[in-house]
Amino acid sequence: MNWAALSRHGLRLAILLAVSAAGWWLARQAHIDRLTAADVAGLDILLTLIGAIYAVVFAFVIFVIWGQFTAVEDATLRECGSLNDLLRFARYLNPDSYRAIRRAAGDYAQHVVTSEWRALGEHRRDVATEKSFAAFIGAVIRTEPASPAEEPMLQRLHDILRRLSEQRDERIAKSLTRIPPTLLALVRMMVGALLLLTFIYPFHSAALGVLCYSLLTTILFSSNLVMTDTDNPFEGIFNVSSQPFSELML
Repeated sequence: MNWAALSRHGLRLAILLAVSAAGWWLARQAHIDRLTAADVAGLDILLTLIGAIYAVVFAFVIFVIWGQFTAVEDATLRECGSLNDLLRFARYLNPDSYRAIRRAAGDYAQHVVTSEWRALGEHRRDVATEKSFAAFIGAVIRTEPASPAEEPMLQRLHDILRRLSEQRDERIAKSLTRIPPTLLALVRMMVGALLLLTFIYPFHSAALGVLCYSLLTTILFSSNLVMTDTDNPFEGIFNVSSQPFSELML
């Protein structure tokens, strides 16, 4: 968990609640509730309808985003598992070939951790890491058998390398998938509508009104935070860990 990011969002929520409470109090001083008191039944229906639609849309968005988040995590583990398999089988080659493959694999893992992870968080591919992966592929492909006994092992390495390349492509594709801007705009438009309708709702008790509006603001702010934070697996409060690649650097 990124505690610094969590603290920043907590501060933003506190400021938002303070501004919202002040705005709500000023609106009540201007007696805005008297203008909407006669339409309280209509406001109730509208709040219920928009709230129900928001719940359905938000549940769908979270289901899809969480699936993508876990898919990136699973793809990372599968790719590192294939890398470990390749290095384990490469130990049965002659020492020079193994060292070349091990060095290329370590260089690729280092680029993933130090460069590609940040690039994917910024929604872009990392050219340096792609070149490093190409060099790693070249190191495996160019390996020549030092004896007839190494030929079956090299074929096994080529099979693992083919699977590894597919897993990397899958990880990158899923990492670059983000929520469509139109869908994000729809969710936030409904959030704004709910806050506006609650803002002008004619509560009989000022204390209850402030409490309800603050509670709704907190819930909607938190739901939006979960949605946007999970949408990017590499930045924010909860992130996909690069630890499996870090272990390959050792």
